[in-house]
Amino acid sequence: MNLTKGDADKIISEGMSYAKLEKHKKAISFFDKALKKDQYKIDALYNKGLSLTKLGKYKEAISCFEKILERDQNHISGLNNLGNSYAALEQIEKAIGFYDKALKIDPHYAPALYNKGLTKIKLGKYDDALSCLNGALEIEPDNTSMIYYKGLVLGKQKRHDDAILCLDKVLQKDPDNYEALFYKANELSELGRHNDAIPVFDKILKGHPKNGTVIYAKARSMAEIGRYDDALVLLAQAISYYGRTIKNWAIKDASFDKLKEDPRFKTVVK
Repeated sequence: MNLTKGDADKIISEGMSYAKLEKHKKAISFFDKALKKDQYKIDALYNKGLSLTKLGKYKEAISCFEKILERDQNHISGLNNLGNSYAALEQIEKAIGFYDKALKIDPHYAPALYNKGLTKIKLGKYDDALSCLNGALEIEPDNTSMIYYKGLVLGKQKRHDDAILCLDKVLQKDPDNYEALFYKANELSELGRHNDAIPVFDKILKGHPKNGTVIYAKARSMAEIGRYDDALVLLAQAISYYGRTIKNWAIKDASFDKLKEDPRFKTVVK
């Protein structure tokens, strides 16, 4: 079947409709139809690459984005998504190389700044990560994902009050963002504000009552304010969900130092 440009564009549009519905296998079948006519059809390659990424098929996605660059080496979103695919495969330095290529084309390209920031977090290079995230936020100041990760980086830098300000901005727009709530509670705990942290943990546990990590974090705060009976009950609950991992945390955790000679604590973690 010979496809006109209009036919190919229509097929790609249909595929994109399925992709929006998260039906990526179906979407790819449409992109492949367009690619039979022209294996270098950039729109089809790009959207196929995105759908493959959603399916976790990063090596196949890389092939799509690389094919785009054979025709257009300055395809900035192709470079960015090539970086994302390598980052997903834990090839971090290679990912950063593609983000840098995108930023060489446009130093203010927010997606590449943001994604480069995320890779710098993985490398533990928090100053670099913060610089990237701040650059991205200058362009997209209301982007809650960028604000969230900035909060995480500030927490890693022990700038707990600043981290809480970022997380509160996220929560103003998305009050039930459980990850933001969890990290806010952790930052409050780092500041010794355990009485403020506990209600935040409780809010998370209303929606996720069996989350062992959150229960454990609440147990730590209870121990820190001297509510040892409550701390032990919570610790036992957390262990019932996550077992040996939680036991190992508790044995090493200074928050439980005043309980470590208590026979009940020894029974719970043995």
